[in-house]
Amino acid sequence: MTVNMRSLMLGLMIPGVGLTGIVLASYGYLALSPVSRRHLDRVSFRLLVYALVAHMVFGASVLVMTLHAYTDWRCSLLSFATNIALQFSGGMFFCVAINLPLVLAHGFNGQKTEKYYVFGTAFVSAVCNGVAYACGALGWESAEQVCWYRSTNPARKLSWVVGTQTFWIFLISVGEIMAFLSIVWYLFRYTHSVRPSLTPRLSRSKPRSDAADSTIFMYRGIILRIAIYPLVSAVMNMTGALFDLYVIRHPIAAKQNAGLDIADLAMFAIRPLVYGLLAATDPSFINAINAIRRGEASSTDPDAPPSAVLSTVIDMRDSMSTMQTDVYIMNMNTLSMPKSNARKSVGEAIPVLTINAVQPIPAPVVLGGAIESLSKQSMEAAQREMARHL
Repeated sequence: MTVNMRSLMLGLMIPGVGLTGIVLASYGYLALSPVSRRHLDRVSFRLLVYALVAHMVFGASVLVMTLHAYTDWRCSLLSFATNIALQFSGGMFFCVAINLPLVLAHGFNGQKTEKYYVFGTAFVSAVCNGVAYACGALGWESAEQVCWYRSTNPARKLSWVVGTQTFWIFLISVGEIMAFLSIVWYLFRYTHSVRPSLTPRLSRSKPRSDAADSTIFMYRGIILRIAIYPLVSAVMNMTGALFDLYVIRHPIAAKQNAGLDIADLAMFAIRPLVYGLLAATDPSFINAINAIRRGEASSTDPDAPPSAVLSTVIDMRDSMSTMQTDVYIMNMNTLSMPKSNARKSVGEAIPVLTINAVQPIPAPVVLGGAIESLSKQSMEAAQREMARHL
């Protein structure tokens, strides 16, 4: 690596690693405060944190390789750390991409699928790069003067790069782009076909659709902002992979093209800086900072597990249906009771209501006042709970 190349690498990598470290430290500080912690409780935000940690490993490994030209086992280890961190971070942004349509369009529970995102991405990254490291495919590349894939046979080197890195990068990049387009199309159809009220209503027929529609209406800007992460990841990963393939297949032409070398190196080194800037402007991060500045009191215990009724919008729908059915059955049973006992029994169950035991009253009528008074708080809680899965 020439002096100019080394200066370019350090000039882009050091600010990126520094910014990423500051952002992660800020995340940690905000997560310690109950005032701001609930603003960070989002699946895509945690996946972003995992990706940023991987980029810290990536940046630190590249800095060491740039400052010290190791040619022994340390070169192989640094190359392994660089490749696995890069692949894992790309996988995390891919999981951010697929989580949005799964939650919004298909009603998946993002918090339950989060562990599968992390463990699945870690497994694929460890297997691909672990095999290359164990087989001695990583090390000092004398032709390029870098720690990367090494082989005197260009065809063999190409097979290692494609099989353990490029194929997976293109796969997740295509998935990220498709997921981004599906989210944009979903929001486009939503805004042109559904006009949700700013004051959601709770009815017996469609409580879930009201909550989901209101949540999408409230968080549509944040949803699009989250979708930018995988889009940027796809562009950078596919561009870098194309550069790598061209350099391997046309090594002589690549050496003669100084602009190509600079573009390849810049695309490789600018990643931590780009992702650090995106993370510093994340909506959850900004909301958490504003909460700290306002001294906002936490409305709920952040450490308490979500209730069964409001764990997801679907659970809210099921719980409301069950509650209505139970009250109706209770009213039907009062036909066989004496009037005084029936009034006492029902009064103990619902002290704020007076129920006539002579005729069964439908559940929506019996619970009308209570549901109407709690509908706004319940719907807002359901909206916040659904946003946690994004």
